[in-house]
Amino acid sequence: MVTTTGSATAESEAPRTGRSAPPVRFWLRWSLRDLRQRWVQVVAIAVVIALGTGTYAGLSASAEWRRVSYDASYEVTNAHDILVSPAQNTTVDEDALRTALASTPHPEWFADVTTSLAVNVQVDASTAEEVILVPGRLIGVEVTEPPTPPVDTLSVSEGRGLGPEDDGADVVVMDAGFARARDLPPTGTVRLGGEREIPWVGTGQSPRYFLPASETGTVLGSGGFAVLFTSLARAQAEASTPGKISEASIRLAPGVDPDQARAELRETLATGLPGAATEVRLLEEERGYRQLYDDIENDQTFFTVFALLILAGAAFAAFNLTGRIVEAQRREIGVGMSLGVPRAWLALRPILMAFEVAVIGVAAGILVGYVVGEAMGNVTESFFPMPVWLRPFQVGPYLRATALGVGLVLAASIWPVVRAVRVPPVEAIRTGPRTAGRGGLAPLVQRIPLPGSTITNLPLREVVRRPRRTLLTALGIAAAVTTLVAVFGMIDSIYRTIDDGSAEVLGESPERMTVALQTFTATGSAELASVESAPGVGRSSAGLRIGGTLAGPDTDLGQADGPATATSSDRFDVLIDVMDLRDGVWSPTATEGSLDSETPALVVSQKAADDLDVGVGDPVQLRHPVRDGTGYRWVTSELPVGAVHPYPFRFVTYLDSRHAALLNLEGIVNQVDVEPAPGADLEALRRTLFGIDGVGAVTPVSETIDTIRSTMDEFLGILQIIVWAVLLLAVLIAFNSSSISADERAREHATMFAFGLPTRTVLGLAMAESALIGVVATLLGTAAGVALTWWLVQRLFTQTIPDLLLVTAVDPFTFVVAALVGIVAVAIAPVLILRRLRRMDIPATLRVVE
Repeated sequence: MVTTTGSATAESEAPRTGRSAPPVRFWLRWSLRDLRQRWVQVVAIAVVIALGTGTYAGLSASAEWRRVSYDASYEVTNAHDILVSPAQNTTVDEDALRTALASTPHPEWFADVTTSLAVNVQVDASTAEEVILVPGRLIGVEVTEPPTPPVDTLSVSEGRGLGPEDDGADVVVMDAGFARARDLPPTGTVRLGGEREIPWVGTGQSPRYFLPASETGTVLGSGGFAVLFTSLARAQAEASTPGKISEASIRLAPGVDPDQARAELRETLATGLPGAATEVRLLEEERGYRQLYDDIENDQTFFTVFALLILAGAAFAAFNLTGRIVEAQRREIGVGMSLGVPRAWLALRPILMAFEVAVIGVAAGILVGYVVGEAMGNVTESFFPMPVWLRPFQVGPYLRATALGVGLVLAASIWPVVRAVRVPPVEAIRTGPRTAGRGGLAPLVQRIPLPGSTITNLPLREVVRRPRRTLLTALGIAAAVTTLVAVFGMIDSIYRTIDDGSAEVLGESPERMTVALQTFTATGSAELASVESAPGVGRSSAGLRIGGTLAGPDTDLGQADGPATATSSDRFDVLIDVMDLRDGVWSPTATEGSLDSETPALVVSQKAADDLDVGVGDPVQLRHPVRDGTGYRWVTSELPVGAVHPYPFRFVTYLDSRHAALLNLEGIVNQVDVEPAPGADLEALRRTLFGIDGVGAVTPVSETIDTIRSTMDEFLGILQIIVWAVLLLAVLIAFNSSSISADERAREHATMFAFGLPTRTVLGLAMAESALIGVVATLLGTAAGVALTWWLVQRLFTQTIPDLLLVTAVDPFTFVVAALVGIVAVAIAPVLILRRLRRMDIPATLRVVE
């Protein structure tokens, strides 16, 4: 018989012994022919590479956009270098503070000072279409026109800002993020108490509130917390605190060392304002600033992990394809070696093809990266509405993505090529049925009696006969399953944490409300009596909320050491709720210890106890304000841990009101827990309490949980991009494997058709084989995904959100989704080769030419 194989043309063009290296165009033409012959598999792998490189580049570009946008936003708003603030819920005299600042040894270091007052309020911005009643904060700012822009300038987005004519007037500027999230117009009216309407004349933002958070420090998202800006005089009148401020924002002169200026300022305030418990912080130490920037770094790590997993899937797919292409070219490589062609030249052809596939993939990845980047940018801008958003093209991320895509695919292709060219020529040239071999685990399976016919057992035998191919395909799909389980596991963990926190804070009083007063008041005051006797109020218990700093027993919390930073774990800021832990409307759950203590003892969160490495009975250091005359001073007290509560936020700390003497605040309160009377109209009760003079905010505890959950819904929507990319990745890898297998086993399929097997049976065998591989991949991917979930939740997220104790949880539904993607979707993938099976030329496929 005459040899007329499909490689005859290529072999006739192959270089002969003694010739010099062929020109580059020869190898390009040959590799392009290989691409055309396998264009379906090439496109599938190129799309996988595009998904990996594009996702990596797009997400990395988004991180760079956030960084430059944050920098520009802080710059355009003339953000402070140092912030001076008294203890939580306390104020200081403005003139006294300015006098103290002027008395520093180097007053010239402090180029500009702007003061402000924050007042907790309830904001009613309801429209005809929606009831909008949310907690908020009224910020009184200086409205005079100095020669230079004030520190922490209010950046106006729409409408107008505040001017000298607004000093003391009933007019506000609404936070632009809140207005956008609630779809409010640039101007309108809001209610801050009762039926009193106040116009807002524009929308804008201040660097102090780029990341809106409630008094408890909980980030509630742009639509869950309203920040309103007014004149300082107007805010002082609202809180009935004339001449008082709650913050002083300071810009340093050029060249001044911030740490040195802060140290000098602390010493001056300690002597110049002995009656004010003040904190002095650098901008970089503030919770909101650190969360914004730390979130960039951790999001980048998070997205890089998933992009690399997708790229790993592409690498395994490329490894599989190159290995099978090399085996299909085994005789051509053997002929070349027998003719004396250098092995390096023979290896160049499949490696060049792998390189071309990678280039096609990364080129398509540029488009994918652009789409992913734009989608991420839009979601990020809606979640973090900064005054300035910049989207410059990021060359670096795309170059890194290109290098990763090409490098991984080439690295995955080298080993099968090297393995092929090291085979003796006579073994590579040999043809016939014996060349297929019966390696792998096939001999072992043959000794095991399996039920069913030979046809029924064929998928299992094919899987074990080529364990390397099976493992490579399974690893590629497993990378997708790992990503999917990790993404859903992270979501499950976040929502499980929210549910646990909800169960704790709601307790047996799910309808209770927290009424925050605008200032401190005595237990027998008219404001408190009005709240407790309001129609619809059942039980009530007054309490006190004030700020402090918690540290371990061996940590010195003296004034010289300064306050805790946003990311420290050895000491951190806390909110101390002084409340009736025995007979109040609500009390925390003691998972360890007891709430009933005859001596002062703290009830701390499990997260706080873990970070400080303390338990019940162990001492901790609490730096807290103590009333001294008409002012406050900082004191550090060593107190035992009386109990541990399960609420996930570490800054929530409780002290029994019987021990309020520790703060010298016996009989002083600033909030009330209210339980509605049976049958009371909750909305009517809320509005009634809202209208009482002296009430700053009325917040149902259930609404806080709902707002947090809705904020998480908004944030986790970003992950939908990854979920769809992972689903497409798994299907593409499975289809690619099925397509290559169909090419390799074309004669087997033709033989089955010749013996009368219907197309559906042959397709069913291919689907069964894919399903078996999918089972292996799902088991591997699920195990790796659970481990990755633990790392993300317990390692990565603890750096981004150090105040939150996340529970690692993977919902059973996540495993169902993993099985649907890893098994069902993979098993269905061979349906895509049905057209090829139906159009097969059986005689031509069965023809054997030697």
